[in-house]
Amino acid sequence: MTGKRIGIIGGGLAGIFAARQLQAAGHAVEIIEKSQSVGGRMATRRIDQGTADHGAVFFTVRTEELEREVDEWLEKGWVRKWFGTDFPRYVATNGMNQLVQAIGRGIPVQLNEQVTHITATEDELVTQATDHQGTYDALLVTAPVPQAYELLQSSDLALGDDDHEQLRQVTFEPTFVGLFEIKERLTIGEVGLQDEQLVDGMLKLVNNAEKQISKTTLLSVYMTARFSEDWYERPEEETLAEVERLLQLQLGPVTIVSRQLKRWRYAQARAVYRTPHLKLAAHPLWLAGDAFLEADDASGRTRVESAVISGLRVAEAIDTHLRQTVTATE
Repeated sequence: MTGKRIGIIGGGLAGIFAARQLQAAGHAVEIIEKSQSVGGRMATRRIDQGTADHGAVFFTVRTEELEREVDEWLEKGWVRKWFGTDFPRYVATNGMNQLVQAIGRGIPVQLNEQVTHITATEDELVTQATDHQGTYDALLVTAPVPQAYELLQSSDLALGDDDHEQLRQVTFEPTFVGLFEIKERLTIGEVGLQDEQLVDGMLKLVNNAEKQISKTTLLSVYMTARFSEDWYERPEEETLAEVERLLQLQLGPVTIVSRQLKRWRYAQARAVYRTPHLKLAAHPLWLAGDAFLEADDASGRTRVESAVISGLRVAEAIDTHLRQTVTATE
């Protein structure tokens, strides 16, 4: 079978792993990413001499597939064990975003391009983005499900009742993350992470210097879903000032050199799909991502590993579908 053209909307882990596997199967793959870098919630920010992860803090391994990947990453020095024994917490040595970029090296990516419309012709799917139009034999959408559903609804696609029912099942919680550069050296928890005995509104507190990815004391302050929902529509400066107030209440007086705020609209799914991907009934278009879990997933939560496994499984499904389609027409 001659390789097919496959477009992947979203350059997070699910999209990267699906693209890599489909590319290895001989298909022509292209990722379309609205941000300036791949990675999604594997996000890292450079602040002066500091480095801070402000999406996924760490990841764990429960499947043999990811374990094999992580063994390679350890050999290459891309990741290291942070803490934990039964399920060690792993971190990327140069920040989570650098890990995704390393994994995705060699995959064609269109950056700063947000897909606004999809049109279905008799044999193809056509995407229209900011400055890019793509024509594909199959599409994979790995954006958070509410964003994906909004795109599909506004496009020229046939969505059946089952499609609508499945796509509107899952909603997400938001999260604010404050990034604070601190003059003093600090000890947070036992390893640089504290997620208990925090002031109301704070979910977890991470010292990226103790995490060994930052030369300076750079804190990632994760706020609860309730706080983030209550403050989501307020002015950013007002919200950041409140996060800073709570941080000072938690730590006592510290000298803040700089501060930033990151808002994740779709941080954690309130419910998950118990299938690693979905396909539209009338089109060769799939959805996948960290909210798509295998039926026997013991964690039951969106996380780094669920994104990886979803990407691998959907790649298998797309490749199988395309091969069966070619066979049927021969």
